[in-house]
Amino acid sequence: MNLKKTCCTLLVPLLTLIMHVPAHAAAETISLEVITSSEPSLHANFTLVMGEKDMVLIDAPFTNADAHRLVADMLETGKNLTTIYITHDHPDHFWAMQVVMDAYPDAKVISHPDVVADIWRSIPFKIARWSPMLGNNGPEFPTAPVPMTQDWFEVEGHRLEVVGPMQGDHHNATAIWIPELRALIAGDIAFQGIHVWLGETLEEQRLDWVANLNALMELDPEVVVAGHKRPGMDDDVSSLAFTRDYIVDFNREAKTARNSNVLIAKMRELYPDVIDVLDNFILVNSAQVGVGEIPPWEE
Repeated sequence: MNLKKTCCTLLVPLLTLIMHVPAHAAAETISLEVITSSEPSLHANFTLVMGEKDMVLIDAPFTNADAHRLVADMLETGKNLTTIYITHDHPDHFWAMQVVMDAYPDAKVISHPDVVADIWRSIPFKIARWSPMLGNNGPEFPTAPVPMTQDWFEVEGHRLEVVGPMQGDHHNATAIWIPELRALIAGDIAFQGIHVWLGETLEEQRLDWVANLNALMELDPEVVVAGHKRPGMDDDVSSLAFTRDYIVDFNREAKTARNSNVLIAKMRELYPDVIDVLDNFILVNSAQVGVGEIPPWEE
């Protein structure tokens, strides 16, 4: 893999986005609210981008319970939901979105065409994997977004631009760039204070992910909303550096760890304040993939 070529390929469109940022954008005309889910929804982040009367939602929870809590917070705003955007195919970012759709039946649900195709392809085995665990706390009939025909959408005339797809914890991860706020809603390209999900990637894909993180830093964002975070942490650019450094450390340690237990212990030693979810689901499965004990997950 040619990392220099990968970075250059990504930097061209990203730097183009920078050049189109208005010099005197009225950042106060739209605002963000980030809502972090409970542990059963893997402490995923959901972002409301709000205008005077309307708002859009980026990503939706895994469990019905977290989706109802999200809807309660949304109703408190008094604003009309026009659009739901789904960043990628992982169920903790869209699985229970029917709850939101029922509360806001006129809202459009959209995503990049590659993400939509991934979701429809994977719904059958997602149902087999997750529905027995969730029971009534999951959707009876999961659904997918509608594919976009352009790489941007708006709230009250303010543009939100789709970045990607690119390698994150999923090979077709996307992010949202909001120029006037210099805000990057990173989805699962970035994590913050929580173990990074590496259970679907081999080393070459993880190196691509590192290159993508370096390229996203060239946007010079002031706000970065990670896909998952330890509750209470800031939504800032440190999540990009944290994710990059974590992956670099994981790759290095995986080369010498004789088994997954050794790799798990080493990552906990390097990141003592980082949390996991669902009985150490993230780090245990990532480590088993990292040392070759199990094949990468397909999710």
